[in-house]
Amino acid sequence: MGNERPRYWFPLALLGFAQLAVVALSVGTRRPEGWFAYVPYGNGGMFGSVQNAGEPLTAVSVVGMSRMDNWLFAVFVVYLGTVLFYALRTKTMSWWKVAGIALGGLIAIALADLVGYWEFEIDGDTRSAILLTLGLVLLAWLERSVLVLVVAAAFGLCAVVPAQGQLALVLSSLVALAGAFAALLSRPKTAAEES
Repeated sequence: MGNERPRYWFPLALLGFAQLAVVALSVGTRRPEGWFAYVPYGNGGMFGSVQNAGEPLTAVSVVGMSRMDNWLFAVFVVYLGTVLFYALRTKTMSWWKVAGIALGGLIAIALADLVGYWEFEIDGDTRSAILLTLGLVLLAWLERSVLVLVVAAAFGLCAVVPAQGQLALVLSSLVALAGAFAALLSRPKTAAEES
């Protein structure tokens, strides 16, 4: 193979730039605050709020499902971009195998997101950050890379612990981009090191 830079620079760079794009697209938009439900009073055509109704009612809110605009979409894009990058680099996988891996991963991401919401009641931004951190840990395991594992730990800390929203996205994207640059600046692997 000759001298080759680590392949994991691309997923890290894609993640960093995708998160910066989410920040850029969400500037000036407000997070959804849910909706207010109104029910008819028992005696006629007047409408009152749920709190004023005589019977206790349960109002459905979309607050728990909310997240920074386009963050889950960015998770899907980063995953698909990574699968396509690795498939193009190996050039030995058939198209149906790549399609199966891509589709299976997208379904797994969507199911993990739903489980995080329905079973653990984790808010949307935190679910996306956890999914991305788990993806980085999986990439570190596949690549046998300590650098990606360190990036995953720092990414998780920046995305979940100190802040939420745009600040968390900016901090975690800077961590991912720093990891991508560190991978690009690292010493290329020689053929003896690869085997």
